[in-house]
Parts: sequence; C-alpha cells; structure tokens
Amino acid sequence: MKYLSALLLIVVLAATIIFRTLGMDVLLLVSSVAVVLFLALTWKQHSLAGKIFISTNLVLVAAFWGRGVDGAVIELGFDRVNLFSAFMVALLFLRVAARKSGIITRCGHFLVNQRPSARYAVLSYGSWLLGAVLSFGALNLMGQVISSGNTLESAKGDERIHLIRKKRMVLAMMRGFGALPLSSPFSISMALMLSLIPTLRWQSLLPLTLGVAIALIALGWLMDFRAYAYAKGRVREVTHRKEDVVALLLFVLIVLVLFGASATVSQVFDYGLPTSILILCPVFGVLWFVIEGMLGGSVLTKLCVGFVRDLIKELGGMAPEIAVIGGASFLGALVSGILPIEAVQSMSAALYLHGYPLALFCMIVVVFTSLFGVSPFVSVSILGATFSNVAVFGVSPYVLSISLLIGWFLALNASPLTISSIMVGRILGCEPKDITLRWNGSYSLAAMTFGAVALYVFHVLYD
Repeated sequence: MKYLSALLLIVVLAATIIFRTLGMDVLLLVSSVAVVLFLALTWKQHSLAGKIFISTNLVLVAAFWGRGVDGAVIELGFDRVNLFSAFMVALLFLRVAARKSGIITRCGHFLVNQRPSARYAVLSYGSWLLGAVLSFGALNLMGQVISSGNTLESAKGDERIHLIRKKRMVLAMMRGFGALPLSSPFSISMALMLSLIPTLRWQSLLPLTLGVAIALIALGWLMDFRAYAYAKGRVREVTHRKEDVVALLLFVLIVLVLFGASATVSQVFDYGLPTSILILCPVFGVLWFVIEGMLGGSVLTKLCVGFVRDLIKELGGMAPEIAVIGGASFLGALVSGILPIEAVQSMSAALYLHGYPLALFCMIVVVFTSLFGVSPFVSVSILGATFSNVAVFGVSPYVLSISLLIGWFLALNASPLTISSIMVGRILGCEPKDITLRWNGSYSLAAMTFGAVALYVFHVLYD
C-alpha cells in the first residue's frame, strides 16, 4: 500500500508539472484521478479535520450542483488541489536531502552557539532560513539543538538563567519560523496567494512581504533586547568551529541558487514561480543528497537506494497534510462559485468592509479563528477565494494578500493550537499556551499593531 500511495503522489507531481508547462488538459484529469485515489487509499490516516473537509466538499457539490457549482468550478478546485499537493511533494525532495545532511546539523549548532546579545537575531533569522527548506523540520531540528545545548549544567545550576535562555531561544525560533508565510518563495502560503488572486505578480509581492517579515522579526529583537538588556547572568565562552561557519554559508548558497534558478525559469519560460519550484526542487534535492553523500565517501547506487527508501517513507506520511490542504483549497473554489459576488459585495458594504477596513478585517479573522484551532491555510483559502475579485471591494490585490499573510504570521505566533506551537512545546517540555499566550502575547499584540499600520501605509500607496 505504501508503494502505491507514494507512486500516486509522484504521478500527481509529474502530471501537474506537464499540465502547467505544456497545457495538456488530459494531464489535469490524470493528476486529479491520482490524488482522489491517494486520498481514498489513505482514508484511515486522515485527521478528523481532513475527513470533515472532504465530506463537506462532497455534500456541497451534491447540494449546489447547477446552482453555482458546475464543471468549471470542479476543474478549478482540482487544479488547486493538484498544485498544492504537487508543491508539497516537490518540497519533500529537499527535506529528504536536508534531514540527512551534515550541513543542516552544523548550521543548527552554529545558530544556537551565540552570545546572548546576538543569539536572538541569529536564531530568528536562522530559523526563518532553515524553515524555507525544512518547513516544520526546522522546528524539530532547532528544538532538539536548543534542548541539548541549553542544559541546567550549562547555566551553572542557575534555574533562572536556564529558563530565561530557553524562553528567549524558543521565542526567537517561533518568530523567525512564523515569518515564513510572509517571505519564503518556497512556502505553501505564497503558492496559495498566487493561485487565489491571479492578478498578483510574485516579483512585486515578494519584496513587499519580505520587508514586512524582516521588520516583524526586528520588532521581536527590539522587544527581546529591551526586556533582557540589563539581565545579569554568566556569559559563557562562545567559539565557532570553522566547519559550522562553512556549513551555514553553503546552506545560504543552496537556498539562493535554488531561488535564483526558480526565478530565472519563471521569467524565461513564463511558468510562474510555483511551477518553476515544482520543476527544480526534486532536481536540487536529489543532487544535494547525492553530491554530499559522495563527498562523504558513499557509493552512488547505495545513495540512490537510500534516497528512494526515505522518500517513500516520507510520502507515506503526507496523507493528513494533503487531506487538509487539498480539502481547504477545494472548499475555497466551491465557496467562490456558491456565493454570488453581488451577495458578498452587499454583505461587505453593510458591514462597512471596503478598502482598508476589509484588509484589517481579513487579518484579524485569520488570527481569531486560529485561536479556536482553525488552520491559517483554511481561513486564508476561504477569505482569499471570497474576496478575490479585489476591484469590487476597493482593495489592491497586494494589500489583501499582505493582510492575509500578516494574519498567518500572527496566527503562528499567537495560537496554542497550531502545529508549530504544539511541536515546539513537546520537544522542549513547554506548554503551547505558555509559549504563545503568556510568553509571546505582548509581542503578538505589538506585531498586530504594526501590521495594522503597515496595511494602512500599503493601502495609501496601492489602493
């Protein structure tokens, strides 16, 4: 069963790439059938949320067929499901290579082994960089490194210093990782925005969101500095091994080369950035794994067998993610077909949601719903699909996108029910509600205020 499910996901990836590059419509059907078969075969592995999404979609299709839902809406829904499923599979090639890479392990040690004055900045921006490739694997790696490096013994038995170090490092990691939806071209959030709002150009969106992400991380750094500038404690001696510094530089080079190649393919062939990433990530992942392995003395055939084995294992565990993300993206397409644009426009006018107030509303909804366990992907999918006809609502596509992505960032920092907060809490022995609400609450409020101001500035510039 695991081999068949893995094969189906590879078919989804290959068919989606060919469909989006050559325009062969039959490949959309092939990838759609493959993803449906995958979801059916792995039904028992789906989370409750995934099963609810799939069941809801089936009910809505049956209830509204011919009344807003037709073949075009179904085709749009499957196009999105296939794209996001293929996107996650393509990035998995990179994660398989990264998880066995000595480069990544040495990067983690370099990021943690810093003086207190520099540790926050290095950890936050470093978690952001690692997360661009490893996704949640970055939290697992950094969490393990923090746990092993920040011991009571390293704090000379001082429990206060031990707790302060843990708190500062955890918050730096969470805030850096939370910036991924805003800034990483390899994040599912960027692919989602470009899919929901076709008038967006990634060349214009990415510099704006990258600037916001850098500013939000810097805000956290400033708050950390003000809180602990006069903290007294023993400063341990910090030394950096040459190989750790080299590993960090190599990783930065890998990320820059991958992004540069993806951007070039996107520009030259006009495929769009998500499609270019679909093409190049598997190639980069295999080359990274093989080259690093051969430099370490391994045999090529053994490396290839090992990569395929690890890839099959990872593909087998993707069912819950694809059920939720695929189900939410398909639901977004159904909502856009079922809800008449006139009704949505009337509702938003009655609530005075037009222009800047609408952008602010979307940001707040993403954060608020996340506090009750609603994934930001779900809320952003529905809101983005509902208000995708931006001209009608008096808001720029860039302002709407930035509002949704800032909301996503805030959700990852404020909600104790996100995967990231639960994972970090489990690894480091902290309660998720302590990390997000008690430790990070003041930062989340400050970041929300900054987001509201930033949105107003963008509204003045673009609307």
